[in-house]
Amino acid sequence: MTLRARLPSSGALFMFEAAARHCNFTLAAREFNVTQPAISRMISRLERHLGTSLFLRGSGGLELTAEGRLLHRAVRDGFDRIEEAVCEIQTRLQDPEVVTVSVTSAFAIHWLMPRFDRFRRDVPEVTLRLDLIHGEPLGRLGAADIGLRYDPPDDGETVAWPLVPEVVIPICSPAYRRDHGPIDGPEGLKGQVLASLMGKMRIPWPRFLEAMEIGPMQEATELSFSDYALVIQGAIKGQGVALGWWHVVAGEVLSGGLVPAGGRLLRTGMFYQLVARRSALGRPAVQKVRDWLLAEFAALEPRRDALGLRPMHRELSAPVMG
Repeated sequence: MTLRARLPSSGALFMFEAAARHCNFTLAAREFNVTQPAISRMISRLERHLGTSLFLRGSGGLELTAEGRLLHRAVRDGFDRIEEAVCEIQTRLQDPEVVTVSVTSAFAIHWLMPRFDRFRRDVPEVTLRLDLIHGEPLGRLGAADIGLRYDPPDDGETVAWPLVPEVVIPICSPAYRRDHGPIDGPEGLKGQVLASLMGKMRIPWPRFLEAMEIGPMQEATELSFSDYALVIQGAIKGQGVALGWWHVVAGEVLSGGLVPAGGRLLRTGMFYQLVARRSALGRPAVQKVRDWLLAEFAALEPRRDALGLRPMHRELSAPVMG
């Protein structure tokens, strides 16, 4: 049986999604410029067609049933993918040489922006459009063509290439290191200011200090920021020591704006990956951006090794949030 035969109409799905999102028929009706009874009748018709209730109706309002939640997840995911496809089509029609790249704000500011001139020189025919993530580089690409992800979903719609191993280095400004010394052991933590990210962070300071066998965080003072880009900026300005993910801070370290705050680095055994939508890979512009990013990161590996930091290998396979 086809989907059309299973549903009273395609419009029923749109009205159901709005009603489920709001858990309110009146608010759903406003989206479609119809009356509340019209939404109610359409939902009742859909329920009769499916042979089950999708909403619990009571004096306290509407609540999705288990079947309603199941259908809402599927409809919402389907609409999201349709929206992504529409955005991709519109982008292709507007300018086939525009490539949307999904990265974190910290990566954009501290790694990509300093390389923009080189990108324009190497790939002058392509224009980058940035889709910024304020947080961990996780989840789907959405409408972006290509992006960096820590743990990309294996959904069959994307292709991934290992880009760079996860390497974490405590970093600070040269002046801060001169004034406070290295943090390689418990004694080195005393008087240090540790810049951190508010809320969730893949490897928070306590976990890092434990993995590196440095000592308890109580010996230091913590300074929190709301965005990882600000954490790095605080370290550049001499406000404290930050945990620097190499793929983000490489440019600042190699230019001398930041220096390692100790003599060791942490290797977790995990990789950040370059991910592209299969449907976008047919465009030469996307292929050129992919090849440029892969080449840029390949060139960074020997330069990190040249820092002479002793690697500490700790398997941290699952994201650690703190």
